Amino acid sequence: MSTFYICATPIGNLDDISKRLVDTLNSVDIVYAEDTRRGKKLLSHLDIKKPIYSYFVGNEKSKSNEILKQIKEGKSIALISDAGTPLISDPGEYLVKELIKNNVDIFAIPGPSSVLVALTLSGFDTGKFNFLGFIPKSGKDREKFYHQIKNSEATSVCFTSPKRIKKDLKEFVNLKLENEIVVCREMTKKFETIYRGDAETLLSDLKDIDIKGEITLVISKSEKIIDLDIDILKAVEGMISFDIPKREIAKILSSISNYSANEIYEKIKDS
Repeated sequence: MSTFYICATPIGNLDDISKRLVDTLNSVDIVYAEDTRRGKKLLSHLDIKKPIYSYFVGNEKSKSNEILKQIKEGKSIALISDAGTPLISDPGEYLVKELIKNNVDIFAIPGPSSVLVALTLSGFDTGKFNFLGFIPKSGKDREKFYHQIKNSEATSVCFTSPKRIKKDLKEFVNLKLENEIVVCREMTKKFETIYRGDAETLLSDLKDIDIKGEITLVISKSEKIIDLDIDILKAVEGMISFDIPKREIAKILSSISNYSANEIYEKIKDS
């Protein structure tokens, strides 16, 4: 069998292309890209002529089988995403797991990552941080996201879109989350812009700005974490004995613990 390469590509500035990336893309037989149009532009910039095929969320399983078959035939393959490091909020995780199962040699070609660039620009604690992917748009996942931010003892890094950034910041304000936030827009590109402040300040600063481009948020750890050492189930039993509705119990316990109301309700609804 041959080799599979996970290749990080520039997040904006093409001068960030490493010699090792160029050598790797020159050496492989086939390139798979999240978006073949962007992939072709990168290869054209590097004056590299290789077959390039799509690999995105919708075709991961079928393409994984195809890639494994080609590797077994002796072909070396590189995977690139639209920008930055593949697998980081981008497709590829399923593929890598399948290749590991089949004992394929895998190498990662390091390079730019918006997560690390934004983290180092933030000025927040970098000793421990959480990467949370894209901010969920709605539902339980969104509620869980904000609960996690509210109770995080580490810096958090996440992605959002230009269309959603103001709505996300309003949610911080509505939930009275006082964390400091750094908004990193178009990092490494010509119009790179950094905004700093709490959610209310940022909403004011961005009010009249038509925000465009890729956005990464860095959120400071919470200074006010409620973390009481209580026996949740024992407390539940006591309140149930007073005929307090379970939905209300969940809300009460959520306010004094590190669990969301939905998480607590799921645990106690059948008790």
